[in-house]
Amino acid sequence: MRLAFTADEGGFDADEYTLVCGVAGEGHYLTLQRDAEESDEDWGVHLEYDDQSNGDYDCVAACRVGPEALAVDLSRPLGRLAGVTGFDVALRLDPDQVAAVRAGLRRVFRGRPDALADAAPGTLG
Repeated sequence: MRLAFTADEGGFDADEYTLVCGVAGEGHYLTLQRDAEESDEDWGVHLEYDDQSNGDYDCVAACRVGPEALAVDLSRPLGRLAGVTGFDVALRLDPDQVAAVRAGLRRVFRGRPDALADAAPGTLG
């Protein structure tokens, strides 16, 4: 089963410690984060959905992003999300927000080019 929602907010933030890319809408959020590039301790990509109990490191099998959609496939279940295999997020973002999310995801998935791909317009997968 895949969880779906529409995001009307999205962006990317970076500081000396952390890179955080996220989308939110309809009372839901999805964040993908990672230690900054210069960090001595990189634990990999951390995904969180709606609550800290629904998050973990290295649980993303694939991520596809396009101008209208973000799709994330999980490699294993998260927290209380037994049976959930991924997320399909319709993006209702302005072009600057989409650009920020795409650029942020490239930084979050650094070193994992196989995990991040562009999605065709009008698709969620």
